[in-house]
Formats: sequence, C-alpha cells, structure tokens
Amino acid sequence: MSFNTMKTADLKKVAEHFAVDLEDAKTKGAILSALEEEGITYEMYDKFLNAETVKPDILDKPKKRESSPNDVLVRMDRENAHYEVNGYTFTREHPFAVMHPDDAEFIFETQEGFRMATPREVQEYYN
Repeated sequence: MSFNTMKTADLKKVAEHFAVDLEDAKTKGAILSALEEEGITYEMYDKFLNAETVKPDILDKPKKRESSPNDVLVRMDRENAHYEVNGYTFTREHPFAVMHPDDAEFIFETQEGFRMATPREVQEYYN
C-alpha cells in the first residue's frame, strides 16, 4: 500500500499527525507533495500505525532525581505527539516537565518549541 491509494481526508489526517503544514495544499496531489517535501514516507506512517502501544502510566513516570527549590517548569509548544530531549519526555497529553535550570537552558538553546511555564498554567491545563 502507499499514500497514493489513500483518500484525501485520510492523507490530511496523516499530515496533521506529522505536523505538516497544508495551508496551500487543497488537492490530493498537493497533499502528497507536502508530505514528500517533509520527508514523510508511507513506511514511517505504517510503522507508526503498527507500533506497539505504550501504557501512559509507564511513559509518564517521573525521572528519579533529587528535586531542587530552583527547579523550573518547561512547556512544549511543538506539534509533536511525543518528543524526548535531554532525558525528558513531552507528549501532547503531558506537555510540561519540571527540571533543573541548567537542563531548561540547554533545551531552550538547542531546541525550538519550548518555553518556561507557570505553576498556574499547569494547574489550569490539568483541571
């Protein structure tokens, strides 16, 4: 099977999952081109579909480390469904992480789509 055999609506879902901008892509051919430009292959999509489901409670267990009064909250604003960086895991469902300021600085300097968060923002997100 390939993307060519999929319907336009399904291709839009694929593009959304991989955070591919479809602003100018209205036709099936334009969507296929956008996916190709981003390097998204059917094999990648198939691998995602057939990936073994990970239980969220295993994925969401915090790292064992000493907390510090200087720890900061970091939020992922990226469109990724799952993103790991410097030992921290961010997901769409859990886009926040508490970390040492040095780890946060590393992420801010080397990655895009991350910012400081406030305790109130976290509380509002989860309530």
